[in-house]
Amino acid sequence: MGLRSALLVFTSAVVNAAVTGSSVLNCSTPNIVWPGDDVILPCRLQPPLSAESMRVEWTRPDLEPEFIHVHQDGRFLYELQNPDYNYRTSLFVDQLPNGNVSLKLSRVTQSDAGTYRCSLPSVQQEASVQLSVVSEVIGSDQAVRAVVGGDVILPCHMKPPFDVTTLTVEWKTRNGAVVHKFTNGGDNTDIQNDQFKGRTSLFHDEMHKGNISLKLTNVTLTDAGNYTCSLRKQQQEKKGNVELVFDSNQTIVGSRNCGGRRQHEQGDTLRT
Repeated sequence: MGLRSALLVFTSAVVNAAVTGSSVLNCSTPNIVWPGDDVILPCRLQPPLSAESMRVEWTRPDLEPEFIHVHQDGRFLYELQNPDYNYRTSLFVDQLPNGNVSLKLSRVTQSDAGTYRCSLPSVQQEASVQLSVVSEVIGSDQAVRAVVGGDVILPCHMKPPFDVTTLTVEWKTRNGAVVHKFTNGGDNTDIQNDQFKGRTSLFHDEMHKGNISLKLTNVTLTDAGNYTCSLRKQQQEKKGNVELVFDSNQTIVGSRNCGGRRQHEQGDTLRT
């Protein structure tokens, strides 16, 4: 082998070693998204290395075909794409020279939730991203029983779990009376129905895990009924339901107007 050939082989080996050894594909998980939103699945080579001439593959291993977006030789290989993602994916082509291989997914659907894999075969790098899409607010299938004068927790949580501290959480009665509202990072008591003032709270330390359960203290018989827990982001809303009941032998004494609830006279028996 001549000196020039040996130098070329050595140089090639050094370049390949630098490509595979010094830059690593790093991906991060985006915040949970709502159906209809656009989302970016962030992935980039660090330290920055141009991916302009690389084959970039985004796949979902649980699908057939698994290809979500494939970019090679300066073009998008549309013919490989899973039909469910047609016209909804793109790369930031102008940022490929900087090692940015992030995927933009538009008009997210519930079925888009899952694990996505970004692969760069030429440098033997791959990493995964988990996409979570708001599914539903889970209340309680069974009625919650309470004792007069006691405290009760009306359970409600997000599926899948995610941080709700930047969103609006609201509890209401069946007739629309505001039981508790959390917005802009704090509780808002200005619009709370008088019946519930000073008796409600959320579990703030668990809201980052999707827990939006309500604690109701010093329970009265007039608190019985159906409640709605809801999560809102702009014009989108998800709801769950919880029913609060008492034993049938507990009676209501006096008359009270409870945010649109039925008024009871002395001696009325509460039906459950």
